Amino acid sequence: MLDSATLNLLMGKFVISLLFFIRISSFLFIAPVFSNSGTMPQLKIILGLILTLIVTTTFWDIQPQIDYHLWNIALIALKELMVGFAIGFSAQLVFYAARFAGGLIDFDMGFHTSLLFDQNASSPSLIGQVFDLVVLMVFLLINGHHFLIETLFVSFKVVPLTVAVPSEATISILAKFASSIFIIAIKIAAPAIIALFIANLALALLSRIAPQTNIFVLSFQVKVVVGLLVLLISVPFIVYFIKYSLQDFQSLTMQWLMSLAPRGV
Repeated sequence: MLDSATLNLLMGKFVISLLFFIRISSFLFIAPVFSNSGTMPQLKIILGLILTLIVTTTFWDIQPQIDYHLWNIALIALKELMVGFAIGFSAQLVFYAARFAGGLIDFDMGFHTSLLFDQNASSPSLIGQVFDLVVLMVFLLINGHHFLIETLFVSFKVVPLTVAVPSEATISILAKFASSIFIIAIKIAAPAIIALFIANLALALLSRIAPQTNIFVLSFQVKVVVGLLVLLISVPFIVYFIKYSLQDFQSLTMQWLMSLAPRGV
């Protein structure tokens, strides 16, 4: 028969494990690779439970005392949800930037022409999907998934359950996250955008020289060929820049976590 002290200890471990699982599951919901639709939900749950068991065993002793009041537990659970979501979301930002860059190129190449005739038509970003796969391959090659799990484990030491102290550095890093998405997207799309601008300029001059030429029809073939050739030539630059951007965002994510830590950690 278990005494009251043992029951309180087991209840405390269960509540803390549950809070750990909330942070881990929200991380797995949004993080690259783990959030992929090809990953079975059962696998995510099993992985979340395994990580929760490891984290509870490792960081049980360093967690602060928790008031087991319902509203207090609810607030801590909400905080854990946001922290896990933020860690996974920060790793997705380069993927979002790559998709945005692909959308810019698609629009300039004419792959989104269907939207001119039907605003409600679903026109997928073809180049954006290619860039997304390229980012995923580079992410796996540099062991980004290992870094994500390492960052998740570090977060339990740096940001305990009942502590999260945003500072000016936190706001500054979040602003840098937001601005970096557009900067990365423009840099990835820059070679194709510049080449397509030159092609549009050449077609405009051709329309002035030979007005009888059907430039509207000709422009579709020319811009697709020019865009694909420039993308093929610029593959090494794009891969190198994506690798640099992923590594930069990894360091920014760690800085963001450290900015939430209480003084002295």
